Amino acid sequence: MKTLEQLQAAAGELWPDIDAHLSQLRNSIELLVNAEGTQLAAQATDAATAAADAATAASDAAQVFAETHAAAIAALADQHTADLAQAASEKVAAVEAERRAVHARLDALVQAGQEAHAAGDLDAIGAVLDAAYGYTSAARFERLENELVAAQAAVTAAVDKLAALA
Repeated sequence: MKTLEQLQAAAGELWPDIDAHLSQLRNSIELLVNAEGTQLAAQATDAATAAADAATAASDAAQVFAETHAAAIAALADQHTADLAQAASEKVAAVEAERRAVHARLDALVQAGQEAHAAGDLDAIGAVLDAAYGYTSAARFERLENELVAAQAAVTAAVDKLAALA
């Protein structure tokens, strides 16, 4: 194999042309490498931009989901509060209706007792007392007490559920 000096000597006057041609080829190769590097860098930049856009879109979607979820929870909490208020209102109305009914029954018993007393009818007075005892018996008191305990437990459970939502 010949050395560079041997090739230069054999080429003679053609060596400057060969050297210029080799320099031109080196420059062309450098330009191609630089162009490829620039193109690859642009592609990498485009890919990074696309990834950043996708991450932003995912973040935006997560934010929308979180806001929608929070709004749904708030709506459920509001509905639950409204349901509790409605139930409490209905219970108050039921208790008031029962109070009026008991009052009316007692008024009727008093009236019947007064009429039986005025007539001197001991059997009628006994019937009035039996009826009055039915309204004030320990069984009725126990039933009312159990209803109160159940109502209080329902209110406590509802408050606990509401607290869990908050």
